[in-house]
Amino acid sequence: MTQYPRYHRWFLSELIMNKRCITPLANTIVLLGTLQLITKDNTKYPKGTILFEDETGKVPCLLIGYEKDWFIGTIALLSWSFLINKQQTGKEVCHLEVHSEIFFLRVGVSEVLRSKKLTLYSNFLEKRNRSYFLDRNLFQQSKSLVTTADMLINLSRNSTEFLPNVNLIAMVNMKSVLYQSEDEIAFIVTLNEVHDPRSFIHIIFNGDHFIEYYKIIMVGEIYIFKNMKPRSFNEKTLQSAAFEISSIDSIEYSNRKLAIAYNSSNLAEQTQNSIDLTYSCFGYEGIITCIIDNALGLFVLDSEYILHLGKYPEYNPSITPYRLGMKLLLHNIHAIKFSMDKDIWKLDNHKYCPDFRNVKAIFAACHCSTIQVIRFPSEIFEPDSGLQKIIGKFSNFRNNNSFTLLELIWVQKVYYDITKKFPNEFEDQTLLSDPRPSKSDYKKVENCPFSRLLRTYRITNHFKDLAREYFNHKISCHITEDNQEIDIRLPPISEVLQFINELVTTQQRFSSEIYGEAQLKVISQFEAKLEKTHLMGVLEGSLDGTLQLKDQTGKVSVINISFEKIQTHHLNNVWIIPEYELVVEQPNKIYLRFAIEKCFCFYAKSHDPQFHSNQSIFQVRHIFPTKLKYSSDSLTPKMNCKLQIEIIEYQSDLISNNALTFINLSNDFIKILPAMHIGLFYVLSFDKSKFEQIVNSKERLITLKFDDFATANIINLQFDDSSTFKDLFGHVIQPKILKLNESSKITFKNLKTAFLMEDKQLNVQEILNENLINSLNEMNKPVSLKGLIVSKEIQHTNVGQSKASLLLKIQDIQGDEIVDIYISNISKYVIPIGLIPGQIIILRKVEPKKSFLGNIYCYASEITHISLHGYPKAIRSFHQDLDNTILIDLFENRMSIQSIFRVPCRINTIYEIIMQFVCEACERIIENNFCPNGCNLGQRLYSSSKFKISDGTCNATVTARGDIVIRELLCIGNDSYEKICNQIGKSRFFYEWNIFNDNCYIKKSLSDFTSLKDIRRDVILFCKKKNMEQSPSILELNAIKIAEKSSIFELERKLNL
Repeated sequence: MTQYPRYHRWFLSELIMNKRCITPLANTIVLLGTLQLITKDNTKYPKGTILFEDETGKVPCLLIGYEKDWFIGTIALLSWSFLINKQQTGKEVCHLEVHSEIFFLRVGVSEVLRSKKLTLYSNFLEKRNRSYFLDRNLFQQSKSLVTTADMLINLSRNSTEFLPNVNLIAMVNMKSVLYQSEDEIAFIVTLNEVHDPRSFIHIIFNGDHFIEYYKIIMVGEIYIFKNMKPRSFNEKTLQSAAFEISSIDSIEYSNRKLAIAYNSSNLAEQTQNSIDLTYSCFGYEGIITCIIDNALGLFVLDSEYILHLGKYPEYNPSITPYRLGMKLLLHNIHAIKFSMDKDIWKLDNHKYCPDFRNVKAIFAACHCSTIQVIRFPSEIFEPDSGLQKIIGKFSNFRNNNSFTLLELIWVQKVYYDITKKFPNEFEDQTLLSDPRPSKSDYKKVENCPFSRLLRTYRITNHFKDLAREYFNHKISCHITEDNQEIDIRLPPISEVLQFINELVTTQQRFSSEIYGEAQLKVISQFEAKLEKTHLMGVLEGSLDGTLQLKDQTGKVSVINISFEKIQTHHLNNVWIIPEYELVVEQPNKIYLRFAIEKCFCFYAKSHDPQFHSNQSIFQVRHIFPTKLKYSSDSLTPKMNCKLQIEIIEYQSDLISNNALTFINLSNDFIKILPAMHIGLFYVLSFDKSKFEQIVNSKERLITLKFDDFATANIINLQFDDSSTFKDLFGHVIQPKILKLNESSKITFKNLKTAFLMEDKQLNVQEILNENLINSLNEMNKPVSLKGLIVSKEIQHTNVGQSKASLLLKIQDIQGDEIVDIYISNISKYVIPIGLIPGQIIILRKVEPKKSFLGNIYCYASEITHISLHGYPKAIRSFHQDLDNTILIDLFENRMSIQSIFRVPCRINTIYEIIMQFVCEACERIIENNFCPNGCNLGQRLYSSSKFKISDGTCNATVTARGDIVIRELLCIGNDSYEKICNQIGKSRFFYEWNIFNDNCYIKKSLSDFTSLKDIRRDVILFCKKKNMEQSPSILELNAIKIAEKSSIFELERKLNL
């Protein structure tokens, strides 16, 4: 009697209850059950998941290959592994790995399933060879029975009606991932002519009933697509033919395989030395030797290459994660240029990892890639008991494929910098929360600053057409475009200060021989090589009333030079300053200047005033200079500043009675001074028990002293709505908004009118009018002066430095007239920083004088207030220092896509302009002032444009986004910006070029907002190349800045003015 090998049958319930990972010895334990392919919506498993099921349960499983027969009837698994994945929530998810070929129960032995016996003999099982197409009649009897890719293309060109059913034989070159629409899935397959890989077509499968074919089709195999009903896909922009499948009988394997030569040594040489790989795709076969983070899809292959599957949606680590020892076959993956200056993953001592400082490229999968498991490990490793996470605290960023690997690395570097700059300020669960929560949990996006920070630094198209990207994959791929290394740094301030001090010390150009006594120099970011270094810190007032940027490691003085003023809600929050200039007045007097509207708030602290019952609204009428009081017992002078205010009678416990009222700022209270501005209104909250009024009846003055108080800006005194902005956590930052009663409204209007009359600012030409001087001297009345600083000089007297005075030469903004301003005894006051040539300033309460020789000058007394007003004249971006580049050089030469180029050119045609509001959280288009997903985190203006330029050597297509479109392309100024936002809020602005709808249409549509004569004009374009390799006839560029071209502009550049 023949003795057959025996197997012990186990049930899934036993494995699940055992709660252990297991790989039994081969041919000893068998699992009997059926396979199920998920093709419908399932709350637990996504479409395309394969489940193994027996009488006691079901679990997801990974198979090597796919056969239709496996899903028909009962199968037997002889070699397998059962694994348990521990999720972050603590939940355990089980899955199977099927190592060997699948066996079937023989016909007639189905009673085994009903038997209580747990022992099976091998004669109960049978092995079935893989089915493949052998009908030679299709090849021999008639050529019309078989269609090739070329024949199908010709057939579609000649057919005027629907195409007939065909039997197509072709080789699979590429396969997309499953695209999930609202109702059904779709996928695309690229088929090559069997004997000519240069000829290919695209086949589109649309519908859940095609999911089985998605699993059957393998890249590199040859198939017969039997009785296929194709329909031409009408898309004129495609470079190759595409067909949508209406129906198909079957897809049969033809038993021929594409020989893909994977040469690891050659690939290593390419990835180390070549830049071509960035825009090519290739195949590789390797073994996982280290798991950096399974949830992020981050592995090491063959102890040499890094593989990232974070943007490959087919990989689902929560259901069927990969593990050590797996052998993978990768099709159509990309190599991304990569560098890591330090081992932020702390893997240097891992014997199965490469030295990351020597790694020049990483492997990245996209939605056109295919990852096949071709061998499972035969043993259970210790980490397989759960999802291995060496860098696990960043695992949330795998959610919804939100970040590329290089973005993730940048996030990690920024995270460590932030925790160094602000220790114990942020919790990990706040900084590292899910960047893309589920649709029902969108509100949590306010707790993820890094996704918003990346959107700030990344110019990405959020309206991607994945199908179009698939068709153009041979030319470009968003993985390679989005995966460019982010070289923006947010270092500790101490590191920035050290660099600046070294720069000032080593460069001899700061000597008085070159710059005169003032030793003044303004250094751009580009000149200082700091264009990729952005500043991050808390913006706060210092003890001398000036502004500073501070973190735990250091602080630096800064000055805001924009028209938008620093407000109370700007202070004591964490800001990022992308653009700034370094000002060196003396080796020991160094500060930075910036524009607040070009900055963004990273984190806004909650500043809820302690005092709510005692509040007063006041207008600042004048700010006196901050005085320095020296004492013999202290080397540090005491600061004191006085504000003249007018109070509105609104729940006020302060006494005004038409008397001059003052607030004294001293000690820590002087830190609020950078946010106090003449003419603006504020609300004052104070503790009444710690409040004192000092009445000087002789001079009819009332001085207010507080031991504690809080102030807030008010931008609107009549309405309860206001424009707001948010930090990167989603916190709303806004000025104070109060409703006034009728009496207070009248007081407010009167104060506003009186201030405008009192604060009339004269220009230099008016100051030099002798008649005006004579009348002012008779009235002994000081005036306000607005002008441009031409020079600055410190003058010493014979009695020493303490009596030094400051001479400012002020030029008329519109003319050539110049007047001298003398500020005496400067050691007694805090002189504002930023008083350098080119800066526009306002001096309030200066006294015009006439010398014995008849020269007119102005004298600044102890009541004069000096403030900066807007950008310095002729301020230039650091891009201005670049040399010109012609378009033909950009087209023909392989220049870095990270470099910025300066191209004088002409805008010829506007192809497209889009301006619309999108949701701050999910980025869906706002409809009727509401987000379609129901988010309530506000909205932001999204604008983009495509236009054609030329310079006589070549044409190019340029893409611009953000303020470049509105401010620079369309030249919409601040006065019209709010208007166009209101119009776009009602109806999005969309323009697309056609022969009947040219640039004149844009001009007509935007006539209320722009005074531009013609959008088609000569400009200076600062840009980056979009791709390293261009398509055969198109040069594509991304706009960085658009500057107006003029003869004066070019002359100033040549003269370096």
